[in-house]
Parts: sequence; C-alpha cells; structure tokens
Amino acid sequence: MFGELTRTAADRIDVNAAFNEAVVYFRDGSHLRFRHASRDDRWAHASASDTTADKVCQSLEQFRLNAKHLQMFFSDGSDAEFAMAVRGDSDNG
Repeated sequence: MFGELTRTAADRIDVNAAFNEAVVYFRDGSHLRFRHASRDDRWAHASASDTTADKVCQSLEQFRLNAKHLQMFFSDGSDAEFAMAVRGDSDNG
C-alpha cells in the first residue's frame, strides 16, 4: 500500500510559514515537493525518476495541504498524513 510506503520511507517534512508549500524527504535521498496556493496553483513533483518520491507521486490521486496537515490519497485506496509544523524560518522556496 502506498500510504504505508510513504509513512515508512519518509525521513522528514518541511513546510513554509504560509502552509502552501511542503517537501517530503525520503530515505533514498529523493523528495516530493507540494504546492497548494490556489485551485489553479496546485501540484506535486518528484525530485527524480525511479525513486521513492517518483513512485509516491505516480500513485498520488489527491492531496490536502494546510496548517493542520499534509494528507495524501493514493490510487490503491490508502492514505498518509503528516501533521504540520514550521521548520525554522525557511520558506522552502
């Protein structure tokens, strides 16, 4: 299940102060960047092909990103959720 893969392979998550961008870092060195600034500005991109981030991104059906959490819903019906906390003063931009 992709939800379990995401939870166990994730090393850390960073989020900007506006809670509209986040990056999930995986143990294999890859990362998955999310942006949800508006309905028209909503996307997720993997750092490289053939990585954990790419597998997770390819199976992603939908995600929520807000001050409460990053929640990902996958094509196999599973999900993964990460609670939000701003990391330092970085805006991840």
